[in-house]
Amino acid sequence: MGLSPEDKIVLAEACKLHESAPNQVSAAQLAEVVRIVGANPSDEELEAFAGNKATFSVNDIANFLERQLLHQDPTKLLKDSFAIFDAEGTGMIDASEFRQVLGGLGERFHSHEIEEIMRRTEVDNDGKITYDDFIQFAVENK
Repeated sequence: MGLSPEDKIVLAEACKLHESAPNQVSAAQLAEVVRIVGANPSDEELEAFAGNKATFSVNDIANFLERQLLHQDPTKLLKDSFAIFDAEGTGMIDASEFRQVLGGLGERFHSHEIEEIMRRTEVDNDGKITYDDFIQFAVENK
């Protein structure tokens, strides 16, 4: 881990773009700034880092980013996760099992969100969802 010279430049530019006061980024803009640099922390990680602080300096954010994995392919994590449920390696999982998986993810989906995902993700005649269809849906609806 660690920030490359390019990451430091992007961080400085992102902070300048989102600053709420000179050289300060508000807690409300923190997630946007770290994602611009290439991190994808959970809401819990951001809350733990932010604590009760209202603003952050570039150095504060850089210190947080030093402990983050940067530039990870988010679709790889989804594919790896769903591969667990694809015992035959077909690239498909059962839609009802998929619904249960969504309900049990770390950052839990609400039932109405699961229903929306199921409605908008293609299910074939055998009641299966392909990884690629779901990944495409997830990327288009971040």
